[in-house]
Amino acid sequence: MHAQTDRALGHTCFRRRRRLTRASGLALAHTCLTYSQAVPATRPHVDRDVKRAEILDAAETRLLRDGYEDTAMAAIARDAGVANNAVYWYFTSKDELLAAVLQRRQERGLEELEARAPATVEDRVLGLLAQLDEVANLTAAVHDRAARSEAVAGTHERFHQLAERFLGAGFRDAGLAAADAKRASAAVMAMVEGIHLHEPERDPASRDRLILWTLRRLVAPAGRRRASRRPAATGALAAPR
Repeated sequence: MHAQTDRALGHTCFRRRRRLTRASGLALAHTCLTYSQAVPATRPHVDRDVKRAEILDAAETRLLRDGYEDTAMAAIARDAGVANNAVYWYFTSKDELLAAVLQRRQERGLEELEARAPATVEDRVLGLLAQLDEVANLTAAVHDRAARSEAVAGTHERFHQLAERFLGAGFRDAGLAAADAKRASAAVMAMVEGIHLHEPERDPASRDRLILWTLRRLVAPAGRRRASRRPAATGALAAPR
């Protein structure tokens, strides 16, 4: 479609330039030149999935650097090397593009965390915090847009499900019952998001200490219960009196 538009405009420029006065012809030539410079050349040979990935790459860079409000779809199109309206062939709105960027990061991030095989719930939480720190400047925008966009709301909800499942496995390994592990995961996620929303300037090391302090108190009762269930040592292994 875009290629047809380019050809049609070029043909129009050629025909009209012969009929118009010199001044009008120069003005039309300038219009044609400006149009051709402003609109990137189409690349019909590039696979649709490749183009979509290139748009996502450009959007991710812009969003993480400039934030949601200061990121324009036209700038994303320019960075991706496509026409402005071409972005909308793949994503109907900036909210949908934001949701797609976040979803891709979620999938990649959680796969990377799982691949590390974290040994403790603390390792899981710290790994997740590191992932969230990379998108911290979008946290407020995600909560704001989730109230207006089904795409963003769905991605945000999906993230909570995946993150709480990831943390829940660590809490169960630490000795919490399934129901308690689910509640503990939700509590930690609420705490993390609260810090990102309301204390974005908090020192990460201070933040980590606060969250780890909370974690240890969540899992400490389970550790004591497990210790109390161990059989008492007898004979040579018994504690001295």
